[in-house]
Amino acid sequence: FENIHVQYGRKEILHGVDLSVEKGKITGIVGPNGCGKSTLVKTVFGIAPMKEGKIILEGQDTGKMTRKELSEKLGYVGQETACVFDFTVEDIIGMALYNRKKEKTSSKEIIRHAMEELKITDFSGRNIQTLSGGERKMVFLARAVAQGVDTIILDEPTNHLDICHQLFLLNYLKQSGKTILIVIHDLRLASYYLSLIHISEP
Repeated sequence: FENIHVQYGRKEILHGVDLSVEKGKITGIVGPNGCGKSTLVKTVFGIAPMKEGKIILEGQDTGKMTRKELSEKLGYVGQETACVFDFTVEDIIGMALYNRKKEKTSSKEIIRHAMEELKITDFSGRNIQTLSGGERKMVFLARAVAQGVDTIILDEPTNHLDICHQLFLLNYLKQSGKTILIVIHDLRLASYYLSLIHISEP
């Protein structure tokens, strides 16, 4: 992230933010509510439009990449996991395969592997609307895994999770070898699991 500026109306949310995420490490953003943590990560996808700035991913300017090109390199799990349609767990995870590069492994095998990685095989065949907030969070994380990308952005991934699942998830991410950018509130978890912490000012 280079010199990121975001403004809504007359209010400037981000002013000249710079942030580097080290390959293969977990980098965290911590800070008070309303300081622009989620806004910063949303600039990558154009959800929060930048007034100024540039974002470089694997040597490429994300502003010049198509959505398909971006999805082949970057996964995202947001704070909200609401779903108004009665998709099954496999349907949700399978959405990640739309832009995944073709390979010999079947779609069913990829979905099954992602569910095994996140230890949610018990959810097989379940309607996403029948799951709790924490269970849905694990399904959306499995979708990011099924996407097959090396870089994942996570916005408050431990929300709705009990302490056992929080520790499981962060251990999984730390051992994955993927490049992770995570927005997180819990300073104890951040200090133990994150390689680099960026503190946002209010």
